[in-house]
Amino acid sequence: MNHSHFDFAQARQNMVENQLRPAEVNHTQIIEIMRAIPREECVDVSQREMAYADINLPLSNNRFLSEPRVVARLMQLAEIRPSEKVLIVGASTGYMSTIADLLEAEVFAIEEDEKLSLQGQAFCKKYAKNVQWQTGKLSEGFNTQKPFDIIIIDGAITDIPSDLIDQLALNGRIITIMKKEQQVSHAVKIEKTTDGISIRSCFYAGLPLLQELQN
Repeated sequence: MNHSHFDFAQARQNMVENQLRPAEVNHTQIIEIMRAIPREECVDVSQREMAYADINLPLSNNRFLSEPRVVARLMQLAEIRPSEKVLIVGASTGYMSTIADLLEAEVFAIEEDEKLSLQGQAFCKKYAKNVQWQTGKLSEGFNTQKPFDIIIIDGAITDIPSDLIDQLALNGRIITIMKKEQQVSHAVKIEKTTDGISIRSCFYAGLPLLQELQN
């Protein structure tokens, strides 16, 4: 497909005005980052003109590039502060990892699918050079770099992998979409305190289940 006449910059602007702002995304830095990052480079060439639509775009092996509105709301929910250690689980082609890096976090990315991992590493080399990548089982996290202040799981889960809880710092938080049987899926903030784990549902949101994290 010839994309030479498609205005990706305008598509990014439309995404901000028609998807992010109506969804109460008001974090100025996240908005500006998403207005700048060429999301179209995170998908197959044949999908590029759909990169800013409000849908999850298929990548490979039942994996998806999460829709912009949900990405923005999850990143806003994470409340990333500069220099915090952030782990992106299911980093795929690098979009969410790049946002976290541009928010000045110390970012680690793990991806199980080798093809997606290579794509993600190539994308980050262009736009987020400080992201540290590992190709390995998502359920095992990035054990050599623990503890993390924030773990963001890019996809829906039914249960929280115990290894990820172990890699979370005290007072750290896991941000993801949780879906239980027969229930509507929610974005959740999972916090680790001296009393254990607390889970707070924050807003309705749907993403495909991350099959690599299903029991």
